[in-house]
Amino acid sequence: MKIASIIAEYNPFHNGHKYQIEKIKNSYSDYLVIIMSTSFVQRGEPAIIDKFTRAKVAVDNGASLVIENPVIYSASNAEIFSKGALNILNSFGTIDRLYFGSENPVDELSNINKKIDDNLKDESILKNLKDGHSYIVAREMAMDFLSSDEKNILKLPNNILAMEYMRAINDFNSDITAHSIKRKNVNHDSFEFINEFASASLIRKLILDGENYKKFVPSYDFGEVHELDDYFDVLKYILINRNLDFNKYYDYEVGLENRLFNNLGSKNIYDFVEKTHSKRHSRSRIKRLLISMLLDLNKELIKNSFEYPYIRVLALDERGAEILRSSKNKNIIGSFKKYYDSSTGVQKEMLDREILATNLYNLRSGKMNLDFTHKIYKKT
Repeated sequence: MKIASIIAEYNPFHNGHKYQIEKIKNSYSDYLVIIMSTSFVQRGEPAIIDKFTRAKVAVDNGASLVIENPVIYSASNAEIFSKGALNILNSFGTIDRLYFGSENPVDELSNINKKIDDNLKDESILKNLKDGHSYIVAREMAMDFLSSDEKNILKLPNNILAMEYMRAINDFNSDITAHSIKRKNVNHDSFEFINEFASASLIRKLILDGENYKKFVPSYDFGEVHELDDYFDVLKYILINRNLDFNKYYDYEVGLENRLFNNLGSKNIYDFVEKTHSKRHSRSRIKRLLISMLLDLNKELIKNSFEYPYIRVLALDERGAEILRSSKNKNIIGSFKKYYDSSTGVQKEMLDREILATNLYNLRSGKMNLDFTHKIYKKT
């Protein structure tokens, strides 16, 4: 059995995602594992629709198995997001390929990664940070060994994640091979559309603005939609708790708490982020820090978690069941309650964060403890 995989958010699942799945199945294998972000995503926001619905839609549209990319990874920066997801995929011991979208071929990205590994110096980045540049700019300035064309390749949104996936494959000495699929018609954050293809960013905007988005997605019920402003009051409460140790979180930088406190009077979360961000601190970084504080996604837990990759099943079909039976990692969550009750230490902490994330995500609806009560979707 040849097994392919995708690291995804499906925020929301759209026609471009369906195209990618169909292309993989037509060219390589009918066995396809998706590891998907849960209630909060990498840009530091809640997923627009819940994880159970997104998993079901993916299986209904061709995926064999959808598993959870735990929130400690899915709401973190690109490096942790990629490393956490790849660690779980690698733990299967049977997955052959990882597919992703990128603007440039895998060999070009691999060559740039090697140049960075061989030449990038931490002290150069630190010097540029001290001069007042953001981390992204400071890192780019330290890569003067790259050509202007190579630097431009690094700025393209799909390439950024693709290169982190490839780096994670190398870090884990994985047998999984990287394969790129060029995006269909529109780019990752584009607000343009071509025919029935649009980016998830545009679709989210249309949904939240109450405009028609239906032609860009397969037919399914979105249910209740979620946005970051739903959690502003909770975040303000957490921020005024002066016992908070900001140093515990990856996206924190000394002095950033002052910018956060000074803007608590903002009219909503978007106004707050706009006032707080700077050339040193991007909007996404601010939002990820807020989510890290909201869920206590701290450095120590994240660092320790890589030793305990679990496979939490959200949805599957018959081929997905075959994939699970073939897995060398038997640390598989079928019954969440049974698994939770028998867990200890770091794994229990990881599951506690997931429960908290799901409950906070559903705070408005009042649907609590869905991790314990929601049944795995099995397509027959």
